[in-house]
Amino acid sequence: MKYAYIGLAVVVALVIAFSTVKKVSPASWGWWGTTNTSSGVALQGADPVAYFDSASRVTGVDAYKYEWADAIWQFSSEENRDRFAADPAKYAPQFGGFCAFAMSKGFTADSSPDAWVIEDGHLYVFADPNVRDDWVAGLEEGSLAASQESWRKRQK
Repeated sequence: MKYAYIGLAVVVALVIAFSTVKKVSPASWGWWGTTNTSSGVALQGADPVAYFDSASRVTGVDAYKYEWADAIWQFSSEENRDRFAADPAKYAPQFGGFCAFAMSKGFTADSSPDAWVIEDGHLYVFADPNVRDDWVAGLEEGSLAASQESWRKRQK
């Protein structure tokens, strides 16, 4: 019986560790704040404006940063920082930068700035390219609407 308790404790510890590292939890719990950050920096330092201009991930620098939505956002140029500051909601990833696929399933999860898509003028980020492709393939079936609904519930 003693070993069963030890085994259960190990499983619980692993689940907690995974949840903490990958920021996985039901979206409604709001455990990870309003913006997905790594040490306070959104998008792991990627420039959110550059996704729209260069259609690629561009790493921002600390010299061009802006604080918004409980996070520090980094940019590759002063111009990009100023454009973001003028209209953050236009450039920031949807759902606080959490994985849009996970959000469509009612969960938060960490995202990678390398797995992204721009849909209808909005930036969405994902845990990896595979879930991005699944989410995009499901757009006609409502993956975006499901993500939006989960996010709305989380905001209440």
